[in-house]
Amino acid sequence: MNKKNTSILVAIIISLILLSPLRLLAKEDFNPNNIISNQELFDYNSMSLKEIQDFLNKHNGVLKTYKAKSINGKELKASEIIFNASQKHKINPQILLTLLQKEQTLITTPPQKETQLKWATGFAAYDHRKPVERFGGFGIQVDRTAWRLRYYLEHPWDFRHKAGQTYNISYHKVTPETSATAALYNYTPHIQGNKLFFEIWNNWFKKETAPENGTLVRAKDQAGVYLIENNKKRPFISKSIFLSRYNFKDVQEIDPKKLSSYKTGDPIRFPNYSLIQGSLGELFLLDDNKKRPISQSMFKKIGFHPGEILKADEKALEIYKPGNPVVSPYPSGSLLQNKNNKAVFYVREDTKHPIIDAKILHNNYPYNSIIKVTPEELSTFKNGSAIKFRDGTLLKTKDKSTVYLIAKGKARPIYSSQTFNALGYDWSHIINVSKNILNIHPQGEVFKIEDQI
Repeated sequence: MNKKNTSILVAIIISLILLSPLRLLAKEDFNPNNIISNQELFDYNSMSLKEIQDFLNKHNGVLKTYKAKSINGKELKASEIIFNASQKHKINPQILLTLLQKEQTLITTPPQKETQLKWATGFAAYDHRKPVERFGGFGIQVDRTAWRLRYYLEHPWDFRHKAGQTYNISYHKVTPETSATAALYNYTPHIQGNKLFFEIWNNWFKKETAPENGTLVRAKDQAGVYLIENNKKRPFISKSIFLSRYNFKDVQEIDPKKLSSYKTGDPIRFPNYSLIQGSLGELFLLDDNKKRPISQSMFKKIGFHPGEILKADEKALEIYKPGNPVVSPYPSGSLLQNKNNKAVFYVREDTKHPIIDAKILHNNYPYNSIIKVTPEELSTFKNGSAIKFRDGTLLKTKDKSTVYLIAKGKARPIYSSQTFNALGYDWSHIINVSKNILNIHPQGEVFKIEDQI
């Protein structure tokens, strides 16, 4: 997971550069928002047991002949442990191989310390505190890592980093575009470690023959343009939708058979909250697959600029369902502050939701600007429920040691440090709040993750 000390990280980098037959010359630039796709993480059939063993033989590291006790106590080859974990938890074995190299360079070099095999994948081994001893051992490490990655994907609300949300990671603003990328940040919560993962993965396993994620393609001698995304081809159903964001000069021609090998994904739409003008001159605000009529007076009140309007033909608009007219200057949500008493609200549509504590404001909306308005303007909105801490936040009160994880709006108690550590959380991320603030979150089920380990 995290590096136990700086010297091991330095050794990893040096050995990758000097000893590995594959130099870290990335085939593409590192994108911290999109490290791997969900399909790449899920592809548990990417390598057979023989292919894993052949891979270890080729790189001639300690795992070529290494044997260890599996999670069930049976002595197995390293390749068997890796293969079994990938099949059991349905996680790509190539991901496990990459993590074994990233954490302890076990694929290409002999271990310098016995602890490198004991903490092979870095599971439950932390930067600033002792590792959890019961998770030591090669077999346990590999199995628990595969389990943990699967758990991240199936329980995203239980963890800090989620796809589509923006975080400050290693002094960078990062918005994971895929759940798989978010899972990597939950496993290693800093940029440097994930960049190292990307470089190893990109050199060993990235398929160069397939169009990269985000590539625009069309089949030779055929009509239609597609965006390759998460191993699917997403069609543009309208020229106006395509031209709103892309240029035809960026479209690559590929073999029709290769294009047909991709499953068809959802069609490309205009970006959410786009302003669209139909063929009859009518204006719409696009909101979650709906076209919401917007009047000229509301257009001016919101402060839109005429240059923001996109022209659309009927074909482009027919995929959107009719929505309610826009009746508020804040259809996508904004923070408003009362000029007189400094109270802050999250306002969306015609409802204002109070933010009753500064810690909620800073945790949930770290990058949002605040608009100061008069009490009279605020009074035009209906009163809504108070804003809670976002999912994945860790809370506790000063008078009790119990830590709570906010998940689906509820506060789930974590009573034991073993459970807290097994989940991979950092004690420094806990926010101390008053009982009143904690109590706006209904209490959820107690975490008993150790029952699954």
